[in-house]
Amino acid sequence: MMRHSLLDFCVMRNSFSGILVTLLLIAICISSGCSNGQSATTPGANSAGVDFKTLKNPVAPTAKSLDSGKRLYIRLCSECHGAAGDGVSEMASILEKSGKIPPGDLTDDTWSLGSTDGEIFGVIRDGSGSNLAMKGLNGRPGIVDEDIWNLVNYVRSLHK
Repeated sequence: MMRHSLLDFCVMRNSFSGILVTLLLIAICISSGCSNGQSATTPGANSAGVDFKTLKNPVAPTAKSLDSGKRLYIRLCSECHGAAGDGVSEMASILEKSGKIPPGDLTDDTWSLGSTDGEIFGVIRDGSGSNLAMKGLNGRPGIVDEDIWNLVNYVRSLHK
């Protein structure tokens, strides 16, 4: 029978603890998406120093773009902004009752955060509101700038 010393026990315990910590960090990283906080950006477009007001939409509002934007809108935006984009949703009601700013109506003429395609792109990408109440899509796995531009095109199509 093999005898282990106290030193052997401490080394094994520390190795096991190290493995557990490593596995825990990997699990946290996987569950949080392990994103570096950046989407694939339009050349020359980044949060620092970009004038979103003059940023031009490189994606034409074709049927394909609008369809793609609609699918993304339903998946990522409709919970708050409502299926019709009018800001009417259960989440909007909850936010308003709790004293928070409800999501905006995307179908009207009032765009307090800017109305150019570039400004809309900036809000969708980077988020808005106090404490970023609306989380931006920047850094979301699988979301690239073209997807955001498709969303811009779809949101534009909601205007009455």
